[in-house]
Amino acid sequence: MNSMYMTTKYGGRVRTKKARDWFDEAERITKLAIVEQGWQPTIGEKVVLEIMTYFPDRRKRDVNNSSKALCDMLEHARVYDNDRYALPRYIDYAIDREHPRTEVVVRRFGEGDEWKTMIPHA
Repeated sequence: MNSMYMTTKYGGRVRTKKARDWFDEAERITKLAIVEQGWQPTIGEKVVLEIMTYFPDRRKRDVNNSSKALCDMLEHARVYDNDRYALPRYIDYAIDREHPRTEVVVRRFGEGDEWKTMIPHA
C-alpha cells in the first residue's frame, strides 16, 4: 500500500506504474473468473470477501493494507456496483516464495452473517 500512490507536483495523488500494472492484471484475472464461474454482479447488496494472502517472504506486513485497492479493483471489474457493500474478512496469511498472491472468495451476504453480540446488554 505504501508504494501504490505518489504525489504529483500539483499535490494530487496518482497510482504508481507498479500499482497500475497490479490493478490491470488483477482486474483481468477477476473478469476471467466472473465469466468462468457465472458470477452475476450485485447491485446494492452486501458481499463478503473471504481473503487469503500469500506473502513472498517473512517480512512483517499488515494483511489489511491492501483492502482498499482490492475492493476498488473488484468494483471496477464489476463484481459489485459499489465497494461500500464489500465486507472484507481476512481468513489467514502464509508464505509462498514461488507464487505470492491474494485469493478471494466472494459470496453474497446471507443468513449466518448477521452480527451476534457475545455479551448481552444489561
